[in-house]
Amino acid sequence: MKIASYPIPANEAGRLKALYQYELLDTFSEKEYDFITKMASQICNTPASLITLIDENRQFVKSFFGFELRETPREISFCNYTILDPHNVNVVPDLRLDDRYNTNPLVTGEPNAVFYAGAPLVTPQGFVLGSICVLGAERKELTEEQKEALKALAQQTITTMELRKKNKDLKTAKEKLKKVNHKLNEYVKIVSHDMKTPLANITMLSKGFRRNFKEVLNEHSEAYIELIENSASGLIDFINDMFAKTKKKSHDIDENKKVDTLSILKKVITLVAPTEDIKINIKGSFPTMPIDEIALQQVFQNLITNAIKYNDKPKGIIEIIADSDHRYHYFHISDNGSGIASNDLNKIFNDQQTLDKTDRYGNKGTGIGLAKVKNIVESFGGNISVASELSKGTAFKVCIPLYDNLSVAM
Repeated sequence: MKIASYPIPANEAGRLKALYQYELLDTFSEKEYDFITKMASQICNTPASLITLIDENRQFVKSFFGFELRETPREISFCNYTILDPHNVNVVPDLRLDDRYNTNPLVTGEPNAVFYAGAPLVTPQGFVLGSICVLGAERKELTEEQKEALKALAQQTITTMELRKKNKDLKTAKEKLKKVNHKLNEYVKIVSHDMKTPLANITMLSKGFRRNFKEVLNEHSEAYIELIENSASGLIDFINDMFAKTKKKSHDIDENKKVDTLSILKKVITLVAPTEDIKINIKGSFPTMPIDEIALQQVFQNLITNAIKYNDKPKGIIEIIADSDHRYHYFHISDNGSGIASNDLNKIFNDQQTLDKTDRYGNKGTGIGLAKVKNIVESFGGNISVASELSKGTAFKVCIPLYDNLSVAM
């Protein structure tokens, strides 16, 4: 194995990995870096300066001032010694008198360098990627102020590199998000079509049943059929709203549009169609606020549906109360159902976390609903909390930041 003629940093593998993440090797000059090299020469009063990045086998020059240099083999890079010390400026007053450099072709031949000083380019993780260095053809010393200025320019170089990397990462993330959103939109189209067809059939069949058996239907039967039709119609409207929302671009959303939270709540109650043994009481002052209507509907729907499904009392009672203070709008949704064990309260908002209990219909939950509710509420800038006692019931409190003082009083 060939032994390198230059020192290798102890963290070389990690250093190279960090270097490649910036994706700066073999890129063109950029004015942000050219400004830094020019400043370095002016501050240190030298004819030339470079921003160098030390690759595995070469020195790549990102920016130069005074003379043109794009890259060199790593073994003749002065910065091989600078990257060994992340804390100090490497100053060599006379390269001809230093055994590390006196046989270097950059000293013995063009550009006949005599003076060198380099400040290490240190990442936030502590890896030294290269240096900002100044060069001269005469013996020279740097003042302490010049050394500190060179270190500051090195920090500015890293800051510029970090900003470039973060902008590139953000652009990549946006592209990925765009692809994910496209896939989601396609999925919504499929689900919308597949769900609307059976719902339309339910509506058609219930209307046909009502028409064909009208003479034998009593008042209660009529009410149940109407409930089925209203629920199917409500679901179709919900699906249409979701589909319309996916077709909108972000700049098409009217952030000033205010929605009536009481109307959304009543719409949800109609949609979930509570049975006669469940009574829902609505109290308080419900705000009109600029908020995503579909998202808020999902919050109400999940919480109310759970309150119904896990109610084990002969007469289930659900109370929904709205109030506000100078900071938040509050929605309190409580029930007298089976309750949640205290050691499970910190789990219920976890994605796909299910509890060992079945609802009144004999089904087990998926662990998705409450996690989704939490994500939605937090996307509003709010929070959700829960209090519960076994056999006595559960109370959820949804807090959403106060947007305005408009409200719909009950």
